[in-house]
Formats: sequence, structure tokens, C-alpha cells
Amino acid sequence: MMKNKTVMGLVGAAAWAIACSAFAEPFQSFVDICLSTNGDARTVATVAQDSGWFKMPDGALPDMGKEFQDPAIHLNFDPNRPNAASMKSMEILVTGWGDGETIMEISGLRLDACGLMSPVADVQSLKRAVTAHLGFPPFKSDDMTVWLYSRTAAGFVSEASLKDIDDNAIVEAVRKRKLYALYVITEGDMAGLVLGAVRAVP
Repeated sequence: MMKNKTVMGLVGAAAWAIACSAFAEPFQSFVDICLSTNGDARTVATVAQDSGWFKMPDGALPDMGKEFQDPAIHLNFDPNRPNAASMKSMEILVTGWGDGETIMEISGLRLDACGLMSPVADVQSLKRAVTAHLGFPPFKSDDMTVWLYSRTAAGFVSEASLKDIDDNAIVEAVRKRKLYALYVITEGDMAGLVLGAVRAVP
């Protein structure tokens, strides 16, 4: 359905670049910042900064590639005053967006991404936590663990039945409701989650 590794690779590359220059609890941070905001970059930035996260200067960001527009990285500690404790519990938040043609090879869509990684996050624990939070299990796509869902007033709704539909059907589905794809990711000694929010654009 999507070029899964494109979005995950962008977030992973940013996290790895910073970690080589890394629980709060990573899953709860992801829920509070990415899930609660539906991945909207502006709202994510506001929530992160109101929660005491530090935004990296634009000039300090690694090259995120042409696919990733308006990238932003926040850290859960002051990068000007790092210490052993902060590095142990480091969490890296990455946001940005891409047009459907570039990210998914489907025109008429936009994908907003919100990812969080930490050296103390554990893949199996993240899988269990996400499944419990959403209320349904993931599926495998290109060897990646994915939850595909929409949201209603009643909560999260599994959209796993859409995982193999064609591009035209995806566009039609997104015109009716916003879709979300949530991935477990790893990069070096870090693990985390990425939320991709897909919506239709004129």
C-alpha cells in the first residue's frame, strides 16, 4: 500500500544521526505526542514544546532527503546540557510530511509523519503496548509490523482489510476518512514507532 521503508528510513536516519552525535516511557510519549494529535505536525510541535521538549535548530538537522518536507526534530532533554542520565533515557521525536506521489506513488494524497525512538524502547513491549492501546493486532507488510486504522468518536477502527487494495481504492477510502498507518521501527540500538497520517488533498 505504501512505500513503508521510505517513511521509516527517514525517521530512522534522523534518529541515528543524532544518537551518534541514544522511558518517561517511550510508548507513553508516543501516545501523548503523536497519537493524541493524529500526527499533525503543528499540533505535535506545540504539545512537545509545552511538555518541555527541545527543538533542534534547523541548521543542525541531518539531510532528510527530498521526500521529507518541513522536517523537525525534538529531544526530551536539553542538548546544550547533556548528561549520562539524559542520554540513557533519550527520546527523539521526528516530524515532517510528504506528498502522496513521492511517498506512496499515489497522487492526491498527503502523508504526515510523527516518529519517536529511544535506546530504552523494546520492540516486543512496543508491539504489545500498541495492540492493547488500539484494541486489535497488527499485520505484516514488507517484513514490517503495521497497524492500519481510522478513528471515530468511539475509538480506533482497524482498516487491515485495505492493506492489499489498489491505488484508486486507497484514494477513494481516504476521501471518506483519514487513514493512519503505525509502524514499529528499529535503527541501531534504538527502537520506536512511526505514525503516518494519510489524507486527501485537492
